[in-house]
Amino acid sequence: MTVDSTKKPAKVYSAMVSIGKELPVDVYSKNGFLLLKRGHYVLTSELKQKLLSMGFAEGRSPAKPVDKPNLNDSRKHSLFEDISFLQQRVRSMLYYALATPGLEAKVMEIAQTLIQLAEKYPDALTASIFLVPFAEYSVAHSLHTAALLAILTRQIPLPPRHRETLICAALTMNISQIELQNELFSQQDRLNTTQRQAILDHPIMSSAILREAGVEDQLWHTLVQTHHESWQGTGYPFGLPREQILPPAHLLHLADITCAKLLPRRYRSALLPAAALGHIFQRKDTEFDQSFTTMLIKMLGIYPPGSFVRIASEEICVVISAGAKPSEPIVAAIRRADGPPYGEPLLRDTGKPGLKVTAPCPAGDAKVRVSFLAHLWKC
Repeated sequence: MTVDSTKKPAKVYSAMVSIGKELPVDVYSKNGFLLLKRGHYVLTSELKQKLLSMGFAEGRSPAKPVDKPNLNDSRKHSLFEDISFLQQRVRSMLYYALATPGLEAKVMEIAQTLIQLAEKYPDALTASIFLVPFAEYSVAHSLHTAALLAILTRQIPLPPRHRETLICAALTMNISQIELQNELFSQQDRLNTTQRQAILDHPIMSSAILREAGVEDQLWHTLVQTHHESWQGTGYPFGLPREQILPPAHLLHLADITCAKLLPRRYRSALLPAAALGHIFQRKDTEFDQSFTTMLIKMLGIYPPGSFVRIASEEICVVISAGAKPSEPIVAAIRRADGPPYGEPLLRDTGKPGLKVTAPCPAGDAKVRVSFLAHLWKC
């Protein structure tokens, strides 16, 4: 996409670009190529300086303030675009940790971005876990776990910076086994001896890589090292008893397992979100802290945003957000079970008798592209 030659481009000025905030305009190079789309987050000072030195905003006067987009404006971007961009950043961080100057600060920037998204758009961030396509399982799982923790910790009082550190640990907990995770994503055979040992070692090895890369936060290291410890004492690598496992490490363990259940493998479908959450909730008191599992269900609902359901009108719908009751989410009908997709998703009130949710259903039953749904969570 290039700049419309009938409009005079204006140089991007500093007030337009704030680190950690959405870019309010499309920014183009002098020759008309799009550098960064409106709505993407400016995550680093280096990116800001590049936009200021190279960027032009189409049809904007340098003296004219930039208005916040109207919430009803159909041109607004989707948060799903931000998540796709974050996938690229997370991939670079995971694969090139030891070659990345200032790794700790860069991971912290990603964590802070996820916190901002969770505070402003929790439903959209939840939906992105289910709907945004991914190329590599290892990258997606780290990002999904971190996003889920950003959502879950919205109402948990934590000491200063502990929330960010917890999310940083989620992003980096598997940094020593990125390629192995991708390999196992499509593997149907049992683990071989080498794979099994690598899995048992990865919490310690991930911590070692982070320390080599300059991460000094001891809580971060502790969370990475203990994110597979279990209340039943059967976890690894230390086999810690329940009383020696830090609550945030236990919460990280819960989020890790939840996201693993929600994502498919190449050789099997994911559990339906309602089934996965129900299974985890049934294991409260024995494997998971009851307060954490209760919070998980409360924050995500029985039918989380981005999951799919069938309703009494024989329509297949995507869940947009929680409703007045856990069993009555706000949904958009995509198609009749026996018909083609509608031209546009249609809002349905599942609190009405003829429109009640009858069952969750697999995403494949919807038979629509993510781009068809993304505008339901405009930001």
